[in-house]
Amino acid sequence: MKNKHLFFIAVFISVILMATCTKKTDVDTKPGLYITLKDTLGNAVAGATVRLYKDALDTGIIKISDSAGVVYFTNLESEIYYWLATKGCKTNLNSQTTLNRKLIANVVLYGYSVMTETGTLSITNSTAEPYKVTTDSVFTANVYIDTPYLAYPKIGTYLIHTEKLSTPGIGKDTLVHINCGDTVFIRLPL
Repeated sequence: MKNKHLFFIAVFISVILMATCTKKTDVDTKPGLYITLKDTLGNAVAGATVRLYKDALDTGIIKISDSAGVVYFTNLESEIYYWLATKGCKTNLNSQTTLNRKLIANVVLYGYSVMTETGTLSITNSTAEPYKVTTDSVFTANVYIDTPYLAYPKIGTYLIHTEKLSTPGIGKDTLVHINCGDTVFIRLPL
């Protein structure tokens, strides 16, 4: 009889252990992206509008940076994302605008952008001959017919050198001043 009670107790304990030992299912959480915005002095940029998008046609998600200059995007897809941060004429176009990698499920990745005062430089070539355009080590670009080239330099004055690709070393120089938030248009040939 004693063995019978021990047997029932052992069976009872085994059943309880099996009932409480359920297999845990892993739940994947969607990726997140945490972006910090600073100015050129290292101060947080609060109140900046940040648009997170997958491509130029994507309307994206818009958030405003908090007092620490941070925006946090959650429930994202495992895709490559880009971001544009703006506040007044300060942008992150001369800094990090993408992680250049797909986001990972169950992981929060971090981005960091320095926001600077910028303008826009739009260069259009109206001739059939392509031009090489260089500026004070800000950029070098080949500009082809009716294909505008856009750059977002920091505010300031720049020496722009243009030359036909067919005649390297022979070209023209011009000075342009980029103001905060303004667009400067250059039409080739100068």
